[in-house]
Amino acid sequence: MPNLRGDAAIASLPSPIALYKGRFRPDGTTLIACIFGFLAFATLAFVSIELTRGDGRIAVVWLPNALAASILLRMKFRNERILLAAFLAGNVTANLFVGDTLSTALILSSANITEIIIALWLVRKFASSRPTMEDTRDLVVFVLGAGLVAPLVSATVASLVLAGAGNASFSGVMQWAAADALSMVIIAPAVLVLWDAISNPRLPTRKEALEWATLTALGTSVTLIVFLQTSYPLLFLVPPIIISHAFRLGALGTAFSVFKVATIAVIATQMGYGPINLLPMPLHSQLIVLEAFLASSVLVGFPVAAVLSTRERLTEEFINSRKHLALLAQNITDAILRYDLHGVCTYASPSVSRVLGAAPEEFVGMTTGERVHPEAREEVAGVEERLLSGKSKSERFTYRRFLDSEDGSPVYIEADCALAFDHATGEREGIVVSARDVTERVELERKLKRATRHAENAARAKAQFLANMSHEIRTPMNGVLGFADLLARMELDPEAARYADLIARSGRSMMMLLNDILDISKIESGQLVINYETFDLPRLVEDCVRLHMAGAERKGIKLGASCPEDIPAHIQSDPLRLRQVLLNLIGNAVKFTETGAVTVSVLQEGPRLAISVEDSGIGIDPKRLDGIFDPFIQEEASTTRRFGGTGLGLSISRKLAELLGGSLTVESMPGVGSRFTLRIPLQEVDQDLDDPAMEERRAGNRLAPPPSASVLVAEDHDVNRMLVTAMLEQLGQRVTVAYDGSEAVKMALDAAESEAPFDLVLMDIQMPGCDGYTATRTIRSHGVGLSQLPIIALTANAFPEDIAAAQEAGMQGHLAKPLVFEELTAVLARWLPVRIVPDNTGTLPPPPSASPARKPSSELLERWNARRSEALAAVTAAVEQDVLEGVHIEELARTVHKLAGTAGMFGEEALGEKAAALERALRSGVEPVVRRKLAEELLEAA
Repeated sequence: MPNLRGDAAIASLPSPIALYKGRFRPDGTTLIACIFGFLAFATLAFVSIELTRGDGRIAVVWLPNALAASILLRMKFRNERILLAAFLAGNVTANLFVGDTLSTALILSSANITEIIIALWLVRKFASSRPTMEDTRDLVVFVLGAGLVAPLVSATVASLVLAGAGNASFSGVMQWAAADALSMVIIAPAVLVLWDAISNPRLPTRKEALEWATLTALGTSVTLIVFLQTSYPLLFLVPPIIISHAFRLGALGTAFSVFKVATIAVIATQMGYGPINLLPMPLHSQLIVLEAFLASSVLVGFPVAAVLSTRERLTEEFINSRKHLALLAQNITDAILRYDLHGVCTYASPSVSRVLGAAPEEFVGMTTGERVHPEAREEVAGVEERLLSGKSKSERFTYRRFLDSEDGSPVYIEADCALAFDHATGEREGIVVSARDVTERVELERKLKRATRHAENAARAKAQFLANMSHEIRTPMNGVLGFADLLARMELDPEAARYADLIARSGRSMMMLLNDILDISKIESGQLVINYETFDLPRLVEDCVRLHMAGAERKGIKLGASCPEDIPAHIQSDPLRLRQVLLNLIGNAVKFTETGAVTVSVLQEGPRLAISVEDSGIGIDPKRLDGIFDPFIQEEASTTRRFGGTGLGLSISRKLAELLGGSLTVESMPGVGSRFTLRIPLQEVDQDLDDPAMEERRAGNRLAPPPSASVLVAEDHDVNRMLVTAMLEQLGQRVTVAYDGSEAVKMALDAAESEAPFDLVLMDIQMPGCDGYTATRTIRSHGVGLSQLPIIALTANAFPEDIAAAQEAGMQGHLAKPLVFEELTAVLARWLPVRIVPDNTGTLPPPPSASPARKPSSELLERWNARRSEALAAVTAAVEQDVLEGVHIEELARTVHKLAGTAGMFGEEALGEKAAALERALRSGVEPVVRRKLAEELLEAA
């Protein structure tokens, strides 16, 4: 600061430190810095005033402000306000020592602190908190902010104050500003550059040291020659020296050169030497010219050094970037290619050789269409067109590579394509492609698709197999059970009646087993459909209990049900599946209970309904509870032998419970009993299902066989034709037979046009040529409506989708094989004229008499005895040779199966049961010891 001394007392001036808000809370480091800052600022201020002042006591160079700003730009303090206060105190002290009054000293010192604060604020806001003089932006901001704006503001504040004392002049203000600007422009950049060099020391190379020594000696010599003579105006020799330092030694060399030139010029000019003294003007004017020269030297040297440093930095960054890109290009696994707007490759990374099978040189200069496989040419062209036309900005696709692998197999490439844009103009420049070999993934995907197709085909085949199995098994069983039913209605002697009953029981057992297998298969394949409807819950539970009451009474077991009155009577669920689960649970409870009771309880648990079946039977080992619901699993191997069964019932029941939205759990203890609990969502229905009048009619009346009507039976299977015809004739109907669908269509249409149309059609579904669906659609398409001619489906496929398909084809009802009188009667009553008769009329009239059944012929008995002997011989051999496991058991199981299926028909029920138990053991994988025991029991029973 040039110290303008004034004699007049100035009132007061607010300190610039007041601009900083907050309280002073110095720490130890800040206090030490304040002490040293006070001493350094006072010393430098005193030296600047005393050693560089002219006649008017104006300091030519004001060092403290530049050094203070440099320190605050490089060092971090917890509270800069305290340090600024120390600087202020040091400035005031120096001013007092050189003779200023207290008021003048305070005002001028405050102006200096204001300059420092403004310089720091401008640089930190518009450059950075740690500016570097090697960056052109930071240098420009520092020169304009700290070297121009801040000194002018400080000089203006000082001039306004001193104007009141009568000691201010324009030349004095300009000298103040010039002195502060000179120190900021010359001293501060040099200090900042030197600080950075000391903070990051680096030993110069031999070449750099020689260059430093040469330029320093040459520059110092030329500067001394210029300023130690007063004969020639040689100032023009100084700028080349500073520029040479800037070019060769960078910012540090420039700072050193500027500081050196300034020091020599100031001292020589003060001593009366140098080109400045050639000017015919007063000393203060000569000093202004000298200051302008020094400032121009700084403004020439540092910008050049900054530009060169920035260029070197950018060059180094560019080189490093290229190195990084080269490193990535050499090691990246993807192939990188760039195409221009004409589809010509302009760059290909080294990884192209590995991914695309050819050297990068083979791609550069080629178009996309020249290096693409014929199979992928159209797809690649489409992607290129969409990208270049702007329809999309990026594309990903997989294509076959132009070159196959060495073994001739195709190679597949996945490519990510994106538009490349010019950063300056935003215009499209081309396409960048990142490609990788995905042959292995493509093969895996294809294998997965093939596996998925195979699985879907297998599922379809399984479903078709189930449908065919259902049809093929139900069709002959229709004959077995139907004729057994007809046989049981005849007047038979006791032995024949027992045989007929055995036939019916064996058929029903087989149908139950078939239904279980079909159910579990349908559930596992996700094809079982749940049909929700409203029904009477207490009645359903009562019906399930009633069906097992006879079995419980035979064993002396008490069977009962408990359903509180607060349980909703009518709910929504699938009554068929719910009945199936309850019948299985109650049947198991009765089967595995020898003494005691079986109780069915219905409870409401919040939004769910809990139905428990509790027994006092054999119980289940806790270790086996987790697996009891798995297919073909029972409590233990001996359970199969003792009680029979397939082990499918509980598995089906749990899966059905889950399909109903509920669960099935078990609690059990061996020797105490078990409790199975079915929980399903409770969906209460607030309506009466049945009309009370209808209930009364049901209680007092029953359906009688429909009157004689004309029924057309379309059936291609001879046994089924005979059975349906016999059953319908027993019910008093007139029967006409069609042997296939085409004949049924012709007969139905002919009859519809005659005076004696059919009253009902029983249509088989699976018939050769024209099936039942096609025949029905044909009949309906000729104008024979639903009310004119009811058509009922006859099929062994009893699944819900089969019923839906029949209805879609134009049929009104569905009869599942094997047929039973009750279901057939219900269908006739539904679709033929019905007459209601009172219940007190007694039993139905007996069916037409038939000839009594004959006993088995001698030929049949002889064949049975031969098959019986063969089976027992096979079992005996297996026991003696101990081959009840391994590859031979399947053949033995088939032999025993035949024995189990026929023994009961010839009065050997025990033998049949033993054979069935052995067959299940052979197929279920139980222990060989158990198999041997069952085989021995079979031989004993024979």
